[in-house]
Amino acid sequence: MQWVRRIAPRGKKRLLADALQQSGANRLAAVASRWSGVLTLNYHRIGQPAECQFDRNLYSATAEGLERQVRFCQRNADVISVADLEEALKSRRGKHVLLTFDDGYRDNYDLAFPVLKNNNATAVFFIPTGFIDRPRVAWWDEIAWMLRHATVERIPAGDWFVQEISIDGNNPAGAIGTAVRTYWQLTQDKTDDFLDYLAEATRAGRCPEGEADGLWVTWEMLREMTAAGQDIGGHTVDHPLLAQCSPDRQRAEIFGGRARLVEQLGIEPLAFAYPVGQSHMFTDVTKQLVAEAGFRYAFSFYGGYDSTGAGDPFDLKRAAVEFAQVRSLFDARVAWPQLFARK
Repeated sequence: MQWVRRIAPRGKKRLLADALQQSGANRLAAVASRWSGVLTLNYHRIGQPAECQFDRNLYSATAEGLERQVRFCQRNADVISVADLEEALKSRRGKHVLLTFDDGYRDNYDLAFPVLKNNNATAVFFIPTGFIDRPRVAWWDEIAWMLRHATVERIPAGDWFVQEISIDGNNPAGAIGTAVRTYWQLTQDKTDDFLDYLAEATRAGRCPEGEADGLWVTWEMLREMTAAGQDIGGHTVDHPLLAQCSPDRQRAEIFGGRARLVEQLGIEPLAFAYPVGQSHMFTDVTKQLVAEAGFRYAFSFYGGYDSTGAGDPFDLKRAAVEFAQVRSLFDARVAWPQLFARK
């Protein structure tokens, strides 16, 4: 793989993926390449983002796109469940793919679940239990909603933003990204103040509670999914950035979310996913608490894959599936995760 890395610096992977696809090398590599281990693919929302008033960046694929991706993985690797992880990580040989979905959006049940059933595939759905017990719009979606409903063209620099933010009314994605990244830097005691400020600065107000109607899965839906063989994992109660929380708050989020899954679904979840999942979004204390809660695995979200024998069970890597990701790049990721699963 060294020759591939030399000719494919960051920013040029799309060109290389297209070339590999056109030459047939992706199909050949999927069968014959030497990689072994676990490639974990991460999805969030399924569907068409164009009309969504929330964070469109969370859409990973259409239902049709997901089906093609699932079938490609099944043809070219072993699509596994969480129960298979221990053996897969120890095996000297074997290309294993684990499918995961974060946050518990309703479209996971309406669109992703039927695709998985139709193809006899399993996935892990990481659920923040508080969004089921007390439905409301999540902080990242509320940020997007406020900026999409803004009646101003800019937000001045000040206490919250280092530079002025311009809001393109036709496509506020840039402003949304800046605001979300700002939220990431806040300690938990300042997040509500930031959202209140953004509501005032955009003149949109806070997102109405009714906007959360039908946004999330229900406990009954999750029971149906577990009965059909899908895995459910922990993702805290309210999806805070754990590294920005006190140890006591982290414990409450991790243990509390797991307790609700056990109580409502009658399962002992094996896996946990760190909210947002970047390397600075969890700490050694977080990992210790996840283990104490009874989870055997925890997943991050900053790219990469776990080669045989090399994975930290409480920092298992995941590669994002993105809506704008072309077919050649997805296929190359499965064929050549040594290169294409990296961020």
